[in-house]
Amino acid sequence: MEGGAPHSKTHISRGLAWIGLASTLVGMLDFGATVILLHLFITPEEYGIASLAAAFFPVLDHATDMGLSSAVIQRDDHSPEKISTVFWLNLLMSLLLFGLLAVAAPIYARWMGHAVVGGLLLAYGGKLIFQNAYFIPYAMMKRDLRFKELSLLRIVANSGEFLAKIGFAALGLRIWCFVLGPLTRILITGVGTQLMRPWRPRLVFHWREGREYLRFGLRTSASQILFYFYTNVDYAVVNKLFGATALGLFRAAYELVLEPVRIIAQVFIDIAFPTFSRLRQKRAQLIEQFIAFTRQNLVVVVPYVAVVFVVARDALAVAWGPDFAPAADAARILCFVGVLRGLSYVVPPLLDGMGYPGLTLGYTALAAVLLPALYVVFGLWLGPTMGYDSVAVSWAVGYPLAFTVLLIVALRRLGLAPLVYLRRVIGVPLCAAASMLVGLGVHRLTQGMSAAPRFASVAAVMVLVLGVLLAYFQGISPRTVMAAIRAPGPSEPS
Repeated sequence: MEGGAPHSKTHISRGLAWIGLASTLVGMLDFGATVILLHLFITPEEYGIASLAAAFFPVLDHATDMGLSSAVIQRDDHSPEKISTVFWLNLLMSLLLFGLLAVAAPIYARWMGHAVVGGLLLAYGGKLIFQNAYFIPYAMMKRDLRFKELSLLRIVANSGEFLAKIGFAALGLRIWCFVLGPLTRILITGVGTQLMRPWRPRLVFHWREGREYLRFGLRTSASQILFYFYTNVDYAVVNKLFGATALGLFRAAYELVLEPVRIIAQVFIDIAFPTFSRLRQKRAQLIEQFIAFTRQNLVVVVPYVAVVFVVARDALAVAWGPDFAPAADAARILCFVGVLRGLSYVVPPLLDGMGYPGLTLGYTALAAVLLPALYVVFGLWLGPTMGYDSVAVSWAVGYPLAFTVLLIVALRRLGLAPLVYLRRVIGVPLCAAASMLVGLGVHRLTQGMSAAPRFASVAAVMVLVLGVLLAYFQGISPRTVMAAIRAPGPSEPS
C-alpha cells in the first residue's frame, strides 16, 4: 500500500480527510433535501407519520448483514470458501428477516394508526435482499482502507438520493419520498461497489468455516440493532402519547441536534473500526489514536451543539421553516445529549476492534431497557404539563447514565485512567462553554432581527471566539489540522 504501513499516521489521516469530505457533502445533501421538503412539500403531521417508518430504517440496515461485514473487516483468516459461506449465510438470514417484516409491518402500522407506515417499511425492507449484491466487496474495501473510493461512491449515491427525494415529492409522492430516496441510494451503492471491486460468491457452503464469522457478527449486529432501537423508539412513544403532529415537531428538534452529530461522528465510525482493529496489539498507539479521535470529534461536534443551544428557535425556523420553531425547547434539552452522543459513536468501534463485541452488546442491552422505559415514564409523568418535551427530558436524564457505563468499560479495557482521559479531552468543551457566554450576549443584543440574520450573527461570533480559544489554549487551528493530515507517520519516509 502506498506510503508505508496500512495503519500509518498519514494513511489514517488521509482516510479521515476523505471520509470527512464525503460526510460533509452527504450531510449537506441530506440537510438540503430536508430543508426543501419541509419548506415546500411536507407538513409537520406528514413528517411525523414518515418518522414512524424511518425510525426503523437503521435497524433494518444493520439487520441486513447481521454484522457479518464487520467480521470480514476484523478477522485476518479469510479464504474464498469462508467469504462465500458468509455471503450465503447473509442471504439466507435476509430472506428470513424480510418474511418476518412482511408479517410485523402491517401490525405495527395499525397500532400506530397510520396504514401507510406498513407499506413504507415493506418497501424499504426490500434492501434486505438486494444488499447481498455488494456487502462483501464493500466490507473488503473498508478492510483495505480504500476510503477515497468509498467516499466518492458515497457522494454519488447520496446525490442520487437527494434528487430522488425532491423529485418524488414534487411528483406528489410526499411521504413515500422518504423511502424511495434511500432505495435509490442503495441501488447506486450496489452497482458502484461491484464496478470498483467485482466479486462473485462461490457455490460452496462450509458451516464450520463460517461459524466464527457468524458468532462475531451476531454479537456486533445485535449491539447495533439494540442501539438503533433505543435511539428511535422514542418516535413511537411520542406518537402514541401526543400524536403525529407532535412527533413531527419532536423529530424536527431531534434532526436539528442529534442527526448532524451522527453525521459528524460517522466520519470517525467509518475509519475507527478498521483502524482500531489494526492497532489492537499496540496498546500505546491504540490509546493515542482513541484520544485523538475523541478530541477531533469534540472539535467538530461541540461548536455545533453550542450554537444550536443558544439560537434554537431561530435555527429551527431557518432550517425547517417557521412551523417547526415551537420545537425549540426540545432542541435545547437534546443539546445536553448531543456532545455525549457524538463521543459514544467512537467507543463501540474501539471495543469491537479490540475484540470485545460482547461488551458493546452488554452496554446497548442495558441502554435498550433503560432509555425506552424512561421515554414512557417521563412521557406519562411530565407529559400533561410539558407535552413531547417530556421525552426530550428523558433523553437528558437517561443517556448520560448509559454513556458513563460505556466509557468506564472502554477505559478499563484500554488501561487508561478516567482522570487522565478527562484531562486530555476536557479543554475543548470548556472553550465551547466560554464561547456560549459570548453567544448569549450577542443573542440578547440582536433581539430585533429576523431569524436568519440573528442566527448567522450569533453563530459567526461564537465560532470566531471558539476558534481563538482553541488556538490559544488547545493549540488547535486550521494550520495544525492540515499539518496533522500531511505529516508522515513513523513508518514513512519524511
